[in-house]
Amino acid sequence: MSRRNNRKILLLTLITVVLMGVFSVGENALLPSGWNALTGGVFRLSADAAAALSAPSYGELQEENERLRAENSVLREQVADMDALRDENQTLWEYFDLKKLEPSLELKPAFVLQQSALDDFDGFALGAGSALGVKVNDAVVTPEGLVGRVATVDRVSCRVKTLLSPGLKVAVTDSRTQDSGILGGRDGEAVMSRLAEDHHIAVGDLILTAGTGGVYPARLIVGTVRELRTDPYDGAQYAVVEPAADPESVREAAVIIGFSAKGVTNP
Repeated sequence: MSRRNNRKILLLTLITVVLMGVFSVGENALLPSGWNALTGGVFRLSADAAAALSAPSYGELQEENERLRAENSVLREQVADMDALRDENQTLWEYFDLKKLEPSLELKPAFVLQQSALDDFDGFALGAGSALGVKVNDAVVTPEGLVGRVATVDRVSCRVKTLLSPGLKVAVTDSRTQDSGILGGRDGEAVMSRLAEDHHIAVGDLILTAGTGGVYPARLIVGTVRELRTDPYDGAQYAVVEPAADPESVREAAVIIGFSAKGVTNP
């Protein structure tokens, strides 16, 4: 019922009240009992009309719904921001042990944006770019250990080449025997090659970064020796290393944008 009709009903009620005052006299009412029933119905109708007048209109209800939707949207954004902040703080705490190992490390933690479907070696895009000081060849780590290095970078993201990639070379050392070698990708595996003929590397040994070359800080965990093999072409032995940080399952990582020996090439 429209508000215009409601007002007409209220006006009719007022007229009825006036007529009742004119024609009703104590017990000798001039109006028949049927008229009383009619006026009772009018009063009920007018009460409904008055209630309708005080109720919000369709337009007002729409405005209220829009306001509530806007408030809910703001609340959802605030909850999302709080979740992101909590995740970021948790990530920073996980990297705290790396900072204790090497206080000069400058870390930029970020979440993985996407795994590359075109990369056979589990490369991925990371949400940290040049705006945060990230550069090509910066080392990329997780709390478990070294995962790779930055291959390309734009303002807000970078693409990471992993330890499984043939194009990545890392000077490494055996933490137990101090035997050195070069780690890189071969047939989808991380391989430590250029071993001395009299090396003492064994399965299960922990492999760390050597720190030479100024790209990777020293003593970052790389992985453990899974197997020793002999190259059929030249007879040289090499070690297959199981990366400590599984590139395929990485969901967040940190770019090392600075450390005390960065850019320093050891002889």
